[in-house]
Amino acid sequence: MSGTVVPVTAMGQVRGAAWTRVPAAAAAALGAGVPLVCAPAAAAAGWWSVAGVALAGLVALLTAVSLADLAAQSCLTGVSAHVRTRLGVLPGRMAGVLDIGGRVVGAAAVAGTAGAYLAPSQPKVAAVGVVVVVAAAALGRAAFSAPSRWVITGVTIVTLVVFVTTGLAIEPVQQAVAATAGSPGSDDPTGVIAAAGFFAFGFLGVERAVGTRARVGIVAVVVVAVGYLLVCVAALRQLGGPRLGLSPTPLRDALAAADGAAIDPMLTAGILVGSLLAVRTLLAGAGVGLADLVEAGELPAAATTRRHLITAVAAAAVALMVDPATAVAIAATLLLGAAAFLNSAARTLARPQRSSWVPTGCCGLALSVVVGVNISTGSLLAAVVVLFIGVGLCTLRVRRAAVADPPE
Repeated sequence: MSGTVVPVTAMGQVRGAAWTRVPAAAAAALGAGVPLVCAPAAAAAGWWSVAGVALAGLVALLTAVSLADLAAQSCLTGVSAHVRTRLGVLPGRMAGVLDIGGRVVGAAAVAGTAGAYLAPSQPKVAAVGVVVVVAAAALGRAAFSAPSRWVITGVTIVTLVVFVTTGLAIEPVQQAVAATAGSPGSDDPTGVIAAAGFFAFGFLGVERAVGTRARVGIVAVVVVAVGYLLVCVAALRQLGGPRLGLSPTPLRDALAAADGAAIDPMLTAGILVGSLLAVRTLLAGAGVGLADLVEAGELPAAATTRRHLITAVAAAAVALMVDPATAVAIAATLLLGAAAFLNSAARTLARPQRSSWVPTGCCGLALSVVVGVNISTGSLLAAVVVLFIGVGLCTLRVRRAAVADPPE
């Protein structure tokens, strides 16, 4: 038998390393989404937003398995690289633009929410400050050590546990005004798909951290889904759909309603730590996407060396122009578009190449499209504009390169 033989101990270490990434991936996803997505999801569906968690988790689970199956067949890591290899140049270009745009806009949304908690009177200034801190760390090549990552993970998880315990243990004050049908925050089952779109933002990133291990991806998605479910129920229990849907700082307001304002400094510190990790992860992922497009000849080489500056400036600009609720809707639409292309690429895998008998590519493609186009009309139009501009710039670059260096 030819090939490299992997020792049993080494194989065990590889599998163990994959499982150890689950807590960090879950903490990063929850740190990004929990302070941000509960309010717009509640505004869309009220208590029915709890069902949106399950639907968003299903989309993320199918996408995670599709990505793991694709990664198991090649050494590629980027979304656009997988799509380009399986579907062609133009779909790969489109997937890359959607993925990069979603991550940049998502980083702006997370930073904007952190700014609302840190400086309610000047949230945009604080949001830009969060992006600047993350960019400075990236430009200075500062990296998280293993112990620091575990500390960040622990702080994020403890903060969420304290919030959920407080929200579920203390009896809520009776709501003064009942929600009228059709108003933001009312219990509306027709808003479940829109709510799932907001929650999808907090899931579509977990699958990137699990490599080729589909089972690890499934566990990570389930852990994140349970976290979102508990936080959403605790916040809805204390505030109700209308108040939660209108709150710019839902966790802080829910904590105040539960007479837990004394632990607000701990909540703010936990949100800040989680937000810094989330913004760093999102911008780093956008930088990897830029490098992938450069390698494919879609962008100039300077985009690789200046990727940290490019992504940070773009995120800061979005944070200044767009409020977090609107930004997260746009980011979710963009990322679901990238997930649709990724699942479409997984549809080309034969049955022996898939880890499950379930056609995750087909199912993930359908759900990604359905959820993505139903978040809001405004977010869909914004995503189309981002896609058109990004693909147009890449196409222009490719054509100019072809003119400057014609084939012999």
